Amino acid sequence: MRDLELDLDVFSGPFDLLLTLVLREEVDLLEVELADVVLSYIDVLEARGELDLEVATEFLVLIAALLELKSRLMLPRDGEDELAELEPGDAAEELLARMLQARRYRRAAGIGPRS
Repeated sequence: MRDLELDLDVFSGPFDLLLTLVLREEVDLLEVELADVVLSYIDVLEARGELDLEVATEFLVLIAALLELKSRLMLPRDGEDELAELEPGDAAEELLARMLQARRYRRAAGIGPRS
């Protein structure tokens, strides 16, 4: 994941930094083309010539969380739907909570770094 460098219209740099900036609301998730992020990741996979399942799993979890969060932000807000009422700050907190939960699951499964 650390090797994934992105060059998007609204951001240029490592994927980890993009996640941090989205969580801090310094980059608007609605302006990030997640398809371009996925295509960049596929390019990195092709260049390596091999698939690291741990890294691929981590990427899929993170991109899925970003896609879900972005889709929630794009939906019209309904007074009845609790999820549609997420403010950007709350959405960032939800993404962080899901990322931490995924990290705990990976650790429990013995996948990924122990830091």
